[in-house]
Amino acid sequence: MKLSKTMVAHRYGNALFALAKEKNVREELLAELLEMKKALAEEPQLMVFLTSKQIEPGVRREVIEKLAASSSELAANLLRMLFDYGRIADLDVIITEYIRLNDSFENTVRATVTTAIPLAEEQKDRLTSAFAKIVGANKIILDERVDPSVIGGAILRSNDYVYDGSLKLKIARIRRMLLK
Repeated sequence: MKLSKTMVAHRYGNALFALAKEKNVREELLAELLEMKKALAEEPQLMVFLTSKQIEPGVRREVIEKLAASSSELAANLLRMLFDYGRIADLDVIITEYIRLNDSFENTVRATVTTAIPLAEEQKDRLTSAFAKIVGANKIILDERVDPSVIGGAILRSNDYVYDGSLKLKIARIRRMLLK
């Protein structure tokens, strides 16, 4: 029976997180995995290369070893194990699961804020402080997006929370009321 990506991510992510906590390298591994995730996003051809059946396994293994050489022991072992078990394509979802587990451990919430113009530092601070109180988090990590169609205000999205305080939504509501 083939395991789903979700199941693979859950199993490997949990094992990796438990091991990182045990070895007291949780934060260092998080930083390293975030860099790996960024590299995978910037170079999607790397995963195509590593999973290609048209390229000899020995050549792909050399690339894994070069990546492992510049990684910590845990990250290197993860890369080698995923390659050996034919699960290297699941690296991104495993990293995502590790990040989720770490965020839960630290009571951190990641959110995306979309505004018409970039926010000033003071506005970001007020927004993260208010949102942290609403969701009961110790820390909020904001990913900023600028979308002129928002017109004004902000749209804040987190895992299971959406606050739409945009002018675009308010105009749409007024329009619906006028059409009734």
